[in-house]
Amino acid sequence: MRTTSSSGPPSDDTIDPDEELPRTRRSWNDPGITLGDPGGGWQINLWWRAQVRWSEPFDDAPQTLEGFQAPPGEGFELRRSRLKIRGHLLDPRIGFYFEHELSRPHPLLDLRLDLKLGEHLRLRAGQFKALYNRERVDSSGKQQFVDRSIANEIFTIDRQRGVNLYARLWRGLGMDSVVTAGMFEGDGRDPGPRGKEPMVMARWQWQMLGENLPFTQSDWAFTERAALSVSLAGVRVRGPYTRFSTSGGGQLSGFETGDDERYTLEQWQQGFAWKWQGWSAQQEYHEKRIHDHASGRRSLLSGGYAQLGKAWAVRGGQGSYPLELALRVARVDWENTPQDRDQKEISIVGNFYLHGHDNKFSVELSQLKMAEDGSGEAAETRLRLQWDVSF
Repeated sequence: MRTTSSSGPPSDDTIDPDEELPRTRRSWNDPGITLGDPGGGWQINLWWRAQVRWSEPFDDAPQTLEGFQAPPGEGFELRRSRLKIRGHLLDPRIGFYFEHELSRPHPLLDLRLDLKLGEHLRLRAGQFKALYNRERVDSSGKQQFVDRSIANEIFTIDRQRGVNLYARLWRGLGMDSVVTAGMFEGDGRDPGPRGKEPMVMARWQWQMLGENLPFTQSDWAFTERAALSVSLAGVRVRGPYTRFSTSGGGQLSGFETGDDERYTLEQWQQGFAWKWQGWSAQQEYHEKRIHDHASGRRSLLSGGYAQLGKAWAVRGGQGSYPLELALRVARVDWENTPQDRDQKEISIVGNFYLHGHDNKFSVELSQLKMAEDGSGEAAETRLRLQWDVSF
């Protein structure tokens, strides 16, 4: 179970500035069906992905003490059911990607064009995940754990509508880097109220060993050439929201809904990622400043996560299959917020890969804690089982 590529399979959620567009399938073992002429003017790759999950005593981490005190109990659900289409139109330099959720409201997830403007220059336009932090850009189907950490709920800027410019600079030199800059409407995935100014974002990723590290987690492909990156990113927007999610713009717990210019968000993050011979690690630190122009309050939220995993090739049947164990710790500190609190998470996971991230089983155990000034603290142990499959 070895590969000479340090990047592994392509990601559906971002551009590799050095790959030809579009992200067409690389072998007949990839999921879905492909239509069209790869050497002609168009090509379409279509596939379906499902994620089935059982959780006890809850799925999503509670954001209040009340959520710990009255958990909903065990649950089994079709967490995600998605139709995905990617390919190119008219010219291989004009790629597109479409993702549609079949099991929940707000069905349109991604609709974008990826344009190759030069050898190391790409432009993305449409609705998509802003390339701000690795954990959120990593597809939910390419996570090392059952789902993202408690930090994601607080710091993600999620899907937006706008444009992103990507460039790879100084390739082959000591400062081999990927630089991105974006401008978005700033109201999240669905059209809604927004401020007069756009959301602006910038990100720098230093590829310290000269190897591209795509936005996928784990090293089930047993990377032979080590890949390591560090990143810095920042974003600013003024509008009616204090957080973003799959549902669009909204409010963090304790923050009130206001007019279209009520809140200014200023965020930055530092990230790290590494893969080599079955080992994988990634980490992020975030700070988010919220200026409430109505009350004058200035809040600071800080935190992040770190995770480490190791995969082994286990022989069985007609070949070898990766088995992986991983550990994650995460924390979020709410300072000078309407409800000052501290959140913590410790999670362990076991993954069994039948066909990489396209067919895997996961078992995860988490310890979640919350302490809130003046209200006490709570803790709960959570168990989640999941099957994620694409075909």
